[in-house]
Amino acid sequence: MNYAEAEEYINQIPRFSKVKSEENVDEILALFGHPEKKFAYIHVAGTNGKGSVCAFLDSMLRMARKKTGLFTSPHLITTTERMKINGQNISEEAFTEIFEELLHVVKVREKAGHLHPTYFEWLYLMAMIWFGRQGIEYGIIETGLGGRLDATNHIAQPVLTIITSISYDHMEILGSTLTEIAGEKAGILKAGVPVICDGSEPEAVAVIRQKAALLHCPLKVIEPEQVKILLNRGKNIDFLLQDRYDNKSYRIHVQTEAVYQTMNGSLAWMAVKELQKQDAELQQTEDGVLLEGMANMHWPGRLEELLPGVYVDGAHNVGGIRKLRESIAVSFAGRPVWLLFAVASDKDYGEMIRILCTIPDLKGVTVTEIENYRRTDLETVASIFKKNWHGYVGHSYNINEAIITSEQQAAKYPNAVLICAGSLYLAGSVIEALQR
Repeated sequence: MNYAEAEEYINQIPRFSKVKSEENVDEILALFGHPEKKFAYIHVAGTNGKGSVCAFLDSMLRMARKKTGLFTSPHLITTTERMKINGQNISEEAFTEIFEELLHVVKVREKAGHLHPTYFEWLYLMAMIWFGRQGIEYGIIETGLGGRLDATNHIAQPVLTIITSISYDHMEILGSTLTEIAGEKAGILKAGVPVICDGSEPEAVAVIRQKAALLHCPLKVIEPEQVKILLNRGKNIDFLLQDRYDNKSYRIHVQTEAVYQTMNGSLAWMAVKELQKQDAELQQTEDGVLLEGMANMHWPGRLEELLPGVYVDGAHNVGGIRKLRESIAVSFAGRPVWLLFAVASDKDYGEMIRILCTIPDLKGVTVTEIENYRRTDLETVASIFKKNWHGYVGHSYNINEAIITSEQQAAKYPNAVLICAGSLYLAGSVIEALQR
């Protein structure tokens, strides 16, 4: 097979399995010599911010001259984005080679009555095989959905676990309350393994504290009041992180306009400080080197400026939209805002839209549809905007046309910004369209 054929095969695999298949993943990795046990495994769960925390941590470790593997999801444009070594996507050649090896193993096992891996499991298996062969030192692994039953959670002894912000998403699978959702996320905790977590939701933190105490996990919680913005220059932010556990304060610089990245950066910083306690070589790395890694981090689709005044953000649930709205109010204060919006059908898009309609200086909205079977009909979305807001609401089924129309409309207002949000699928489509 070539790369396109391999990617097509993977895209046809069901996203989820109704059967718990953690054992299946473990058995397949055993046939490849358990590559996931050949490096220090850092496990990251949460509702929002997982990818950003992973990227911050990866950037710092690379700056400290550690060889890193990064496994995240979803991708924005190409499947190869999901697995990186030292910041570089897996090549199409290596992807295809590992795919074919895995395909052979899976087909043999299927004949013996074993389950076929799901879409996410397949990509996770490929990443672990690649990471193990390339001799990485640290593997930064983002969970797919939840944590307790996630394919990534077969690992018995990670070196560190991180839980980012928790909010309502995938409630049909993870539960209808923050307590239930937090319980699923806390499923990645392992006996004695240190935990770093976002303390923004007390209800969720209570669950994590209880689980950490039960498993004797050293726990560090970062409360929002420990993170204080010192300077917001528009393109970058300086903030102060107060480490209550080691009684230290750190001034950290990040290149972003997304205020929510200050908490994600703080989680990553506390994580690398914890790793220094386990790694004598990393312990010798000066804070200045790690701070440079923080400042150099770039994670696509997180309030990313693609063209002057044109931003894309992957916020795709209520919690993400709420944080995006806060960032817009702070970073673009006083500037007219035009919104390009599309959303998946399994999201609480009514509440997402209600929040977006409170954006200060919102001048207009263009509604479109994501190019995915999970799309929400744009007429339904547009009608909800009109019920919550009395300004201009336009629509276009074609994303390219929607981008052009939105840019033209926003240009009518001096110093306006165009924000594209509502779905990671939309973020990927906008990035790809503007690259073309």
